[in-house]
Amino acid sequence: MRYKSTLFIVTHYYNYAIKMAEDNGEGIFTALSLIFLFIVGLGLGSTTTIDDFKKAAAKPKAVGLGFASQYLFMPVSAYVLCQIFDVDSTIAIGTILVGASPGGTTSNIYTYWSHGDVALSITMSFLSTCAAFFMLPLWIVILVKGAYDSDVEIAWGNIIAGCLLILIPTVGGLYIRHNNTEKKIRGKFIWQWIELATTVFGVLFLIAALTSALVIYENIIGDIPTEVWVLALLLQPLGCAFGFFSAKLLSMSPKDQKTISLETGVQNFTLTIAVINLTFQGEVLEKVLMFPLAYGLLYFSNSGILVAFYRWYLTTEDDNEDGGDDHEKVPSTDVEAGTDGVVEIIAEG
Repeated sequence: MRYKSTLFIVTHYYNYAIKMAEDNGEGIFTALSLIFLFIVGLGLGSTTTIDDFKKAAAKPKAVGLGFASQYLFMPVSAYVLCQIFDVDSTIAIGTILVGASPGGTTSNIYTYWSHGDVALSITMSFLSTCAAFFMLPLWIVILVKGAYDSDVEIAWGNIIAGCLLILIPTVGGLYIRHNNTEKKIRGKFIWQWIELATTVFGVLFLIAALTSALVIYENIIGDIPTEVWVLALLLQPLGCAFGFFSAKLLSMSPKDQKTISLETGVQNFTLTIAVINLTFQGEVLEKVLMFPLAYGLLYFSNSGILVAFYRWYLTTEDDNEDGGDDHEKVPSTDVEAGTDGVVEIIAEG
């Protein structure tokens, strides 16, 4: 009887959630996206240490190439692909916004799984997230308003607000990580609890956001043109390939090649969707959302294939010779601090 009651309650709330999504879908999805951005920012800051910056500072060429790949190649390639496939100018806005977005924090986990340089990955994610505050509006001016000469009204205040929503918690998480050296709760530092909580809730909110997108934007997804799906399939692997071969051309280590590759190709599409929901309305909103939604739905399959390729096919002797310190950073930090570590659990599972 108790289990039947529990099942009834769960079913009731599920149906209620679906109805709410259908009645006020865009508002719910926007709220989920904004909460996710805050969680991602706080988690990213809490995993970043001064030592990460010091290690990255020892590799200025890698950091510079990663930043250039992220904020030059990706937005420009998004624009070029739109031209090649003759994509509608309004749909192209969403494509360019994804291309101009910072790296996603999942790139840090992907880098760990791929035996890359996690410290470098975390630092690059942190820097690209901070840079989004001015780089995202800059590319909107250059490509959307300039190259496309779009007359679509841009709510600049909402774009800046979306960037601040991830920048402020990122800086806050970094501050907590740097200063929380003594205070512990149940044997763990505060930043460790934040890292654990943001990882778990971040994954849950990402799943919830993608699930709600299928319900809320069912009609939009069904109307996405074939060429947009092709674009969504190509952009991430193209960015990863550019980052990888550029690093290889500059004679960087295999670990750095994989790290820069993932940091280039893995975009924070959730930030893009949140900014779009805050900025556009009506039919314009539906068209601008088409590419980010397609990109998001293909994101995990693209990422999974790339990680599998890097982890098993491109694992080299260099990884084994010099890979112990960097790609073990995440779990070793957790073990020394006395926590299980979400990344370690996932990686070993």
